Amino acid sequence: MLLGSRAMDGSATAKNAEPEVLGVDDAVAYWNERHRKEGALASGGDISNDDASNELFYTVRLGRLLDIVGDGADTRAPRRMLDAGCGKGFFTRSMATVGHRVDGIDSSEHAIEVCRSLAVERDRYEVSGLNTWQPLYLYDVVFSVDVLFHIMDEDLWEDAVRNLASLVRWQGLLVLADHDRAVDRVWGNYQKTRAVGRYDELITGLGFRKESLVPYRFRHTPVGFNVYTRVA
Repeated sequence: MLLGSRAMDGSATAKNAEPEVLGVDDAVAYWNERHRKEGALASGGDISNDDASNELFYTVRLGRLLDIVGDGADTRAPRRMLDAGCGKGFFTRSMATVGHRVDGIDSSEHAIEVCRSLAVERDRYEVSGLNTWQPLYLYDVVFSVDVLFHIMDEDLWEDAVRNLASLVRWQGLLVLADHDRAVDRVWGNYQKTRAVGRYDELITGLGFRKESLVPYRFRHTPVGFNVYTRVA
């Protein structure tokens, strides 16, 4: 729900009123506390869903992601991946289980503690922002599931996208989830959609080719994966 204020005389909320949104530090604190309080499914899923619905939601998103990444897992020559904003590590562990070598990063210290306690072998975890992660290698696939539209600060969002793109090797994939919309929209104090065209303009300008937008196709969720290949 968008936040606003109603005038003292009872008139409608001003149409141009800016919603109150979480600052950068407040957002980090919010997510750390949410990961601490909520269970494994709700903390990174949809808190309006019950556990059964969230389990389906995770499964559907993993299926879409595997469709994009393909079935090229090989434990003798694992592909290197980054789960950017991994939460409690569902997608990181899933990719590691099928043979990939996966890094999971998140700003939540509590979530990363949980991830490390559940690590399956080829997955490792670090506390980091999406805009600051700088490993000593590049990735075959960088993916971010339902994270970027929770970054409210415009400069931080762009820095995060640019940094994630810089971590993809030539011919590697960049897979970023957001709402399939033609215009930006603030949905509440911790959720802001950026238009698909903004992603395309920014990322193609960094040496990528747009491949597709793969919708989740889960109930009425208007979200999908923007898929890009590094070509330069």
